Amino acid sequence: MIYVALAALLWGLGGALAGRFMGEIPPSVLIPLRFLLSFFLLLPLVLRFPPAAKEWPRLLRVGLALSGAQAFYYLAIHATTVATGIFLQYLAPALLTLYALLRGERLPGKALLGVAVALLGAYVLVVGSKGFTASPLGVAYGLLSALSFALYAAFSHGLKTPPLVSLGVATGVGSLLSLPILMGNLPRVWTLDPGDWGAVAYLVILGTVVPFSLFLLGVRTVPARNATLTAMLEPVAGAIFAWPLAGEPLSLEGFLGGTLILLGVALNRR
Repeated sequence: MIYVALAALLWGLGGALAGRFMGEIPPSVLIPLRFLLSFFLLLPLVLRFPPAAKEWPRLLRVGLALSGAQAFYYLAIHATTVATGIFLQYLAPALLTLYALLRGERLPGKALLGVAVALLGAYVLVVGSKGFTASPLGVAYGLLSALSFALYAAFSHGLKTPPLVSLGVATGVGSLLSLPILMGNLPRVWTLDPGDWGAVAYLVILGTVVPFSLFLLGVRTVPARNATLTAMLEPVAGAIFAWPLAGEPLSLEGFLGGTLILLGVALNRR
């Protein structure tokens, strides 16, 4: 569980830094660059330690799920707000819990309570008094993002391939899918200034390669439902880091929401 928590902290730190240091890069440029540069960075490991043949079908599914999670998340925040997109994506543990119940799996009462408490905390922390601002299309994108994230965690559970190699294959899938979009936006790529490239480098290394590898390392042994619930520490970390880094003090609402998320995660610990 500690690896997933560390991944969430890095994602939260990236979110806090985004508003202060990252330039205005459109998603149509940022997402393909994020996948492609991450893939190039990890390609030597994939070639040096190729996955076993029996793992490739699942690794490809992991790549498709990761691509969907990223693409639908950005589409959701474009159609609604960042807060709404984050909240909708973190419906993933609820979807996995519902799936487990439909399969007839018996879950402890405190585990179900933990999911409900964490979701309530996410709503209070991320949405809060601002209200839920969403168009029907934005909600659809957000739910698809949550479904993709849930599938990403579920497909990754139990993988034997090393996390960095698994992520290399997954980002390779994302690179292939997003390459046509990148090619259509090459003029915008050439206009990126050094600050923009610094932001991209940060997002590739500390926003993608390191945290997603930590998540994959954690979800090898932790059930997908627990892993996605622990990943809900991301908005908590983002709210805490935003205080010193972006000058955004933690409100009472934020403190309450973060506390509820922490309580929900604690209730799901084995």
